[in-house]
Amino acid sequence: MTEATYMARALELANRADGSVAPRPPVGCVLVTPDGETFEGRTKRKPGPHAEAEALSEAGDRAKGATAYVTLEPCCVAVNKPVSCADLLIEAGVARVVASITDPCPDIDGRGFAKLRDAGIEVEIGLQQDEARALIEPFAKWTLTREPFVTLKLAASLDGKVAAPDGTSRWITGEEARADVHDLRRRVDAVIVGSGTVVGDDPALTFRTPGLEGDQPLRVVFDSSGRTPRSAQIFDGAAPSLVVTTDGGEWPSETIKVAPAHGGLDIAAALRALGERGLCHVLVEAGPTLAGAFMASGLVDRFVLYLAPKIIGGDAPGLFRDGVKTLTDAWQLQITNVGRVGEDIKIEATR
Repeated sequence: MTEATYMARALELANRADGSVAPRPPVGCVLVTPDGETFEGRTKRKPGPHAEAEALSEAGDRAKGATAYVTLEPCCVAVNKPVSCADLLIEAGVARVVASITDPCPDIDGRGFAKLRDAGIEVEIGLQQDEARALIEPFAKWTLTREPFVTLKLAASLDGKVAAPDGTSRWITGEEARADVHDLRRRVDAVIVGSGTVVGDDPALTFRTPGLEGDQPLRVVFDSSGRTPRSAQIFDGAAPSLVVTTDGGEWPSETIKVAPAHGGLDIAAALRALGERGLCHVLVEAGPTLAGAFMASGLVDRFVLYLAPKIIGGDAPGLFRDGVKTLTDAWQLQITNVGRVGEDIKIEATR
């Protein structure tokens, strides 16, 4: 096997941890002994081990002289654990560490690599760095700002309609696109909707595609008017739920109260509150009202848009209820990827 193959496996392990370990970053590690044996680890939710610690525990004495392929710089600060991952690698006698990227956390940021080199361990950095950097982008934002990375997911017909004039919206996109959304939910720490979506669609907001593993996301409702039904599916116990409100009402879940703003609630304050809970990545599955409010807030980091090969036309609702008044004020995006998901088009963009 090649070094690229080992790192690809480490990235696969990290992907399996994504969405279930916040506020830790999802990390994968493959330990290869001088005899060619491999031992694997991935980040676990607190108080479980980091990826390197899990792989080293599996290898035991066989880790001496091994090469560790790890997607992120080993930590050098022992926070809520007896010893850091860099120290564990040193104590185990690992000869070489191949890492994709440096840890963006200011307390680490190169210090883990320096500790390894000072101990005589060979360090190489940069293998499959683009994939690793994309994987920890939400953690990188959270660790620097304590605010979650925001992905706004939208689905529409080719002419930008999210429902028919009579209000029917299931299903605009096909099964493959809906399965892709379930994978998005698996990768995030919370899914946010507005109360209008709960009233109109009563979504479960869980991932249910066979084969997906991990923790279900926190289901969050932004409700400034107190109209979320207490019997809604989001309160069914299948996953944790939370209502963010302005009036301090009672629901069969935890609530957070924030100040009202622009006819709704203060989105920035709500996101800060979620960040304080250690949530690194939130997925907004909004209807036209909340989607427009998020766009106007300037707080969206990434957009995922599914376009179905359908034309609805007429006065059917579009992606955003409110928008700009003149073309020069249009929200400008940078498209990062365009592809097919089943019969639908998937567009990814940043602002």
